[in-house]
Amino acid sequence: MSLAIDTNVLIPWLVSSAPGHLGASTLVASELVRPGGRIVLVQQVCWEFLHVVTDPKRFTSPLTMEAARILLLPVWQAAETSRVGPTPEVVPRVLELMAKHQLGRKRILDTALAATLERAGVRRLATLNGADFRCFPFIEVVEPA
Repeated sequence: MSLAIDTNVLIPWLVSSAPGHLGASTLVASELVRPGGRIVLVQQVCWEFLHVVTDPKRFTSPLTMEAARILLLPVWQAAETSRVGPTPEVVPRVLELMAKHQLGRKRILDTALAATLERAGVRRLATLNGADFRCFPFIEVVEPA
């Protein structure tokens, strides 16, 4: 069974100076050594990764865009990575889930991630903000130690 990676796990996994690096690295490594273990990256998570790690408001020593791209590309292209993007059905599903759970604007991206994973048949998500995904019964939250 594949494990999708949220931005807040992708960052500490790929950026060794980020808080939580050991926990994220251990989680991803344990997934990849399992028989058939794969990680899933959603395009949205890649864009968020690039945005966050290059932001001087979030990092005292942000990465350059070139350095961020160099970290991300091999992971995106790895044989162990399944790449997922939104389908046309995701927009109405996001709107449905937001209405059903009475979610506001700060939950749009998490809801879009959940709906994209649902449509792709991915049920497990590694994230540090599990509470934001627990309302979606089709997502199993996996939090790094």
